[in-house]
Amino acid sequence: MRRGRRAAAVTALVLLVSLTPLLISLTAEESRLEDRKSDAVPARGEPRPRGTAEIRLLGVNDFHGYLERSAESAGAAYLAAQLDRHERGSTIRVHAGDMVSASPLVSARFHDEPTVLAMNEMGFDVGTLGNHEFDEGKEEMLRLIDGGQRAGSEDTSDARFPGAGFPYVAANTLDRETGRPVLPPFTVVRRAGVKVGFIGVTTLETPEIVIPAAADDFRFADISETVNRHAAELEARGVRAIVVLAHSGALDTDRGGTADEIVTETRQMSGSVDAVFSGHTHNRLNLEVEDRPIIQAEEYGNAFGILDLEVARANGEVTSSKARVVTTKDDGAGPDPEVAALVKRYSRRVAPLSDRVVGRASEAVTPTPTAAGESPLGDFVADGQRDLAGTDFALVPTGGLRTGIAAGPVTYGELFSVQPSGRDLVKMELTGEQVRRALEEQYRQDGRDHRLAVSGLRYEYDPSGPLGGRVTALTFPDGDPLQAGGRYSVAVNGFLAAGGGDFEVFTEGESRRTVGTDIGALARHAGELAQPFVAPDPRRPRVRLEP
Repeated sequence: MRRGRRAAAVTALVLLVSLTPLLISLTAEESRLEDRKSDAVPARGEPRPRGTAEIRLLGVNDFHGYLERSAESAGAAYLAAQLDRHERGSTIRVHAGDMVSASPLVSARFHDEPTVLAMNEMGFDVGTLGNHEFDEGKEEMLRLIDGGQRAGSEDTSDARFPGAGFPYVAANTLDRETGRPVLPPFTVVRRAGVKVGFIGVTTLETPEIVIPAAADDFRFADISETVNRHAAELEARGVRAIVVLAHSGALDTDRGGTADEIVTETRQMSGSVDAVFSGHTHNRLNLEVEDRPIIQAEEYGNAFGILDLEVARANGEVTSSKARVVTTKDDGAGPDPEVAALVKRYSRRVAPLSDRVVGRASEAVTPTPTAAGESPLGDFVADGQRDLAGTDFALVPTGGLRTGIAAGPVTYGELFSVQPSGRDLVKMELTGEQVRRALEEQYRQDGRDHRLAVSGLRYEYDPSGPLGGRVTALTFPDGDPLQAGGRYSVAVNGFLAAGGGDFEVFTEGESRRTVGTDIGALARHAGELAQPFVAPDPRRPRVRLEP
């Protein structure tokens, strides 16, 4: 079934390319007229279709290029096999964004082209943009969708790369200059004689969590207002079954703000919307909000969502829905052979770099935080950056740290997976007051975690204190206090240096220069420590809750 859809998708893509000039020439009104012709009600005297159509949706989110089977991921081949296993006659496969970027080396080395090819092999029908699709700016985001070789990367990018073999929809991602969507806001998929409309939206915090320059070309409109406008347009075209693909999630439905963005936005969506496939927060959601399901299936292909819809043939309305989240597992059926072959091909190509052993860990270096938000992994990464840059301090955004380091031989590929964004390492000068402000900028009202790992300093904070006044003590490790007017050298990655994550204080840094990369610093640190190296001791805290 999947292979048949894949062949049909390729044929449709070829036809779409050849007909693009004609399609662009159609006005919006002509497009609506064409839809009405094809969706016309039966002529007088003709019976209306009876009964219901059973439509199954299979949804994935936040895959992040985890192609290989590992401790962190079920792997693309097993995900593909389980999607096949859970498919039934009238199935639509969807994703809710962040399928690429912040990826392990097997995908990142080749600019995530292997992941797009794997998605094509898995037969996705429609997807939307996550915040990470914007990591390298508009041009690269569109290239991964439309195809073509990445300029200047002839050794690692395929000149015949076809791009995504399915449409992306992005209703609230607008061109900053024109105010128009940069991609189609919605699409319609036909199955079993009924139509299902899909509207794509992306979290409003995207400009805050990507490098600012990468989001400069875009403006992100309100999620529910955008959905409601396009849902009304779909209904005007005769589409009554409407599903939102939202790269927007929820952590705790009592927090509000961006921590529970999709719950808040779903409450504000019109009754035309029947269900929401969610992403972004990397957790498992199976909620009912305003009598419609919100589904999110963890991360890295370890789970997928199933939404079963019954749609009345007479009017296209959804009459019932049932959602669940299924764990991806090896149940003896084995991996999908085509996807497994694809992954193996790229794994072999990257192996000389990925499999290089750079050190040996005597124990696991874990990302598990203390009550104060400090972790052995964060401290380890920060120490490596301070060591390479030769600075007084290093500050590392812990949200960019993906996996821990296992005990035993440590490979370059394993370290790359710890911080897969591949940022420059920037050395700058800040005053003691600016360092304090950077630490204060961790604490916000939005409910999200913006913590910084630190090296070369210690501080205490009071979580009940006012925003902007929570850091109560700031010292060197030996206890000497930082001077507000003193000047100190600081190492940060390129994301922070550009003011990413709303850490605007780093844009004020002086004497700025790039001294390497974050992965280079981590690999050097792991290799130059006494072997086997040990994890930083969380019993000697650098961050302390004020007693």
